[in-house]
Amino acid sequence: MKTLWSSLLLACATFTHADTMSLNVNPNQKEFIITLPANPTTGYQWTVEKYDKSFLKLLSSNYLAAKTKLIGAGGQMQFTFQLLKGKSYPQSTTMQFKYARPWEQEKGTLKQVTVNFSTDKPSSSQ
Repeated sequence: MKTLWSSLLLACATFTHADTMSLNVNPNQKEFIITLPANPTTGYQWTVEKYDKSFLKLLSSNYLAAKTKLIGAGGQMQFTFQLLKGKSYPQSTTMQFKYARPWEQEKGTLKQVTVNFSTDKPSSSQ
């Protein structure tokens, strides 16, 4: 029991609380983009930790630098996902991203993104 408690405490200590974001996606679209703030000059990188590969495919991940000449200014990381054809989409799905340094994978910040599938106009909130 003591070992279990220590493991849970360690997990809470090394990961910053999961931040959340939601995105409305029309299932008739071919693809959608998730954009997250990023600053690779700090050594931190976003990685996709979890998503449902049965109806989504990660097409690309690209860093977009800020349109400023300031040294060390942050930009945005864009992840493009394809909606696989002929699939039945749930009402929503949850994806998880991690912002961490490659040499400190046990640490980092988690971001949970809820994708809501709806034929209404696409939108996002953070």
